Amino acid sequence: MNTSNNYVKQIKNAKRGGYTPTIAKDINKHKIQKAIRLIDQWRKLANELKPQMQIDMALTLEECAQDLDQILRRKSL
Repeated sequence: MNTSNNYVKQIKNAKRGGYTPTIAKDINKHKIQKAIRLIDQWRKLANELKPQMQIDMALTLEECAQDLDQILRRKSL
């Protein structure tokens, strides 16, 4: 009972920003969200690059984004 109360308090405090959760599930969820944002940034950057001058860099960024996306999908299942 005490453990579940502590868990609820930790989550409430984490939502307020006053406590950094040490619960692995919450930390992993946060890391996945950050990685997904990074993938989106890579894709935007790859789309903005001039295809004539920097095709190799755009393709490399897109390949990295796809690889990371596949890894995260496997981990989250």
